Amino acid sequence: MKNIKLLMIICTFISVKVLALSPYENRLMVEEKQRIGLIAFAEPNQVNAIKKLAKQLTTDTASADALANNAIINLSLYVRDLNDKSVVFAYFESPNKSITGWEKRLGKSSTLLKALNTKLHPHSRAPKGEKWLRMEWMNHIASDSVFPYEGKKIQKMGLMSGLKPETELTYRQLHQLNWPAVVDGMVRSNYRNWTTFMIEVADKLYLFTYSEYIGDNIKADNALMAADPTTQRWWQHTEPCLINLHGEGNWSLMSPLSEVTK
Repeated sequence: MKNIKLLMIICTFISVKVLALSPYENRLMVEEKQRIGLIAFAEPNQVNAIKKLAKQLTTDTASADALANNAIINLSLYVRDLNDKSVVFAYFESPNKSITGWEKRLGKSSTLLKALNTKLHPHSRAPKGEKWLRMEWMNHIASDSVFPYEGKKIQKMGLMSGLKPETELTYRQLHQLNWPAVVDGMVRSNYRNWTTFMIEVADKLYLFTYSEYIGDNIKADNALMAADPTTQRWWQHTEPCLINLHGEGNWSLMSPLSEVTK
């Protein structure tokens, strides 16, 4: 009996060592890579110049090599107007689990990225001398490691929404416990890697999401998702938390600037 009790104590100790109390830490522990979102701003008259630089970035092998050397994978850049400025959203992945230094790594990785950096304005909390600010990672569902999709065409998307401050706790709690049927519904509708970040700008909260669509008919797949009863109940909780920023629904589609997949 004593041996059994001792074994139970040992097993409990091991489980505590393996799993943290924080879902965020557990995610970092079990996944091979982390997902990072950065934010910066631009004057509207600088957006065309940023688009030209970003277009060059897509085909520039020197930039791709520099990003890879800085452990930056699958970089995607998006832009959309926000109040009197334009907001630029950078999404990428990395096997490096560091939580610091990404603003400098991205902004100064290559000649093109340095040039793009000169067109940006920093968030008020950006590190001194840097243009980018790392946003808080909020949520990731329909992971490609759980639901692989090799060989399929990928449409990458950036989206943004406002978040009502009084609903922040509700929204966080819901996304710490994503409903399994909602995740399955997204996968059946051909969405993968839905990854959301949160940031405050002045006294307002915003959400930025990166996602991948791998289907052939997004309108039909969106209708399939919307018809799911569990998803409908989920939206009854989540949608009242969001703010329609551009009159297009609670999630506004951002304009893609570039993709560097290496």
